[in-house]
This record gives sequence, structure tokens and C-alpha cells, in this order.
Amino acid sequence: FDYIRRDGEDNVIAVETAVNDVSFEVKPGEFVAILGHNGSGKSTLARHINALLVPEEGTMYVDGIDTSEKDMVWEVRKRAGMVFQNPDNQVVQNVVEEDVGFGPENIGVPTKKIWERVEESLKKVGMLHERKSSPNHLSGGQKQRISIARALSKHSPILVMDDSTSALDMETEHEIQKTLNSLKDTTKIIIAHRISAVCHADEIIYLQDGRIAERGTHEELLASCPLYEEMWNAHISSKDTVKEEN
Repeated sequence: FDYIRRDGEDNVIAVETAVNDVSFEVKPGEFVAILGHNGSGKSTLARHINALLVPEEGTMYVDGIDTSEKDMVWEVRKRAGMVFQNPDNQVVQNVVEEDVGFGPENIGVPTKKIWERVEESLKKVGMLHERKSSPNHLSGGQKQRISIARALSKHSPILVMDDSTSALDMETEHEIQKTLNSLKDTTKIIIAHRISAVCHADEIIYLQDGRIAERGTHEELLASCPLYEEMWNAHISSKDTVKEEN
């Protein structure tokens, strides 16, 4: 997939290849993490999973559906719920329960079923007590839980989180991680900056310059990927620094 810049007359002035020669498979119920430094292609890859972007070469299949089939876009998005980094950009209603209900409503779920799903998904993220609140009055971590609840309320079998916890404090991130770990039947694809959020993944895909540099478990990457080891050592050092400051 290339990002193409054009001038005012629609002439191509720059082409940047964001993802190239990437091939992977995620099985139902697996937790797969995608790591890499800024500009490595993580977010571009994430946006292919629910057809916000489609490949220029090759094919992305989601639950057997080719994401480039225009008449199947909403079927893809029913299956792959997406949570982005900034929860403020995802709020669409003035009341929490209405905001969470927007997801299933948007895919035609009957009204009675919508409210059942809203209650179910808010319970899963520990936010049922805020159902009548305004999202604008919630903390960043609470808003992010609401974003996750909205994705869950669609009953999507796949949850894609595009760096959704990097702006949160470590304690809030840990709470959200516990919520995700409890979703045993949901396939989770997590894009992250913090290595602590994904070190327990079934597989970690390490991207570099839009390509898969290494892939494997946490232990395997520590042994085979110097850049991953560098990220892990930086994480350990930051934890030690916090302990010393406390």
C-alpha cells in the first residue's frame, strides 16, 4: 500500500510505500500484537483490517471476505470492530449508553437487542455505572473503555485496537488490558507502542519500514530481534525509574 501525494493539478509528486510484502494469518480467538517504531506501517496495516484502506497489491481477507469488494465493506466492518488512539474523536452521542448503542444501531440491530447489548458490553468494561453520564465528563481511560464497549456491542468477532492505550497512564492501561484478556472468544489484534501491553500475545509481529522484520512470541523475539530487545530493555528501565521515584 502506497501513500500518494499530488499537486493542485493532480500530478503525482511523491509516493511513500507504507506496507510492502506483508503476509500473516490470525486464527479465531488469537491475540496478535503488531509492534514497531513510528512510521513502520502499523496503523496503515490496522486500517486494512476493517477496509478503511484496501491493498493496492495482494488481498486482505477478513473472515473469508475480500476487503476490496465494495459491496461487502459493511460486512467486513461488522466482523472487525475498530478502536482508535484518541477516544475523543470517536464520541458520537451525548450520553454513554446512546454512544455505545450507536454501533449496533448502525448495523441494523433491533432496538430491544441494542439495549441488551449496551448493558452487556458496559458490564464487560466495568462502566455500567456511567451509562447515563456524558462521555465528555469522563476521564481519558473511561472514554477509551466506552470506545471498547461500542466495538463490543456490535458483537464483532474481531477487535482491532490501533495504539488505543498509549496516551493512558500505566494503571489505566493495565485495567483495560485485564478487560481485553477476559474476552476469551474475541480475536484481538493490538497495535501498540508499549511493549508491556502485548508481551503476552500469542504472536507478535514486528514491523520495520513497512515489512515484517521478525515475528514470534515475546521470548522468541527477545532471542532473535535486537530492536525488540531494545524496546523491552527500555521498558524495564522505565519501570525501574518509576519505582525509584516512588
